[in-house]
Amino acid sequence: MSELKKDIIEFLKILADQTRLDILDLLYQEKRTSSEIQSTLNKSQSTISQHLKVLVNKNLIIFERINVIKYYKIKNAEIFKLLVEIRDFVAKINQEKLKDLRDLDVIDTLS
Repeated sequence: MSELKKDIIEFLKILADQTRLDILDLLYQEKRTSSEIQSTLNKSQSTISQHLKVLVNKNLIIFERINVIKYYKIKNAEIFKLLVEIRDFVAKINQEKLKDLRDLDVIDTLS
């Protein structure tokens, strides 16, 4: 397997986590501290810390230190374009699946 494929798989695994997607959503509007993220998501400090570390290590978010407080923010807003594309693609697949199921129901009814 090529290095690029491995990188793509790793990247998709990062996006395949609800907590990490929730963190990205929170950071869409404004920078936040880990405490704010923890409080909003109602998750433990260690859970949020682990997810923030993953997102920082994969270059999706960065932090800036103001005095002694770290504020996390999105590094590249392009991630949201990608997430919208994924959402739209999944919605389209689901609509096609429902249409196929309805078509099968009609065929079964007529048979």
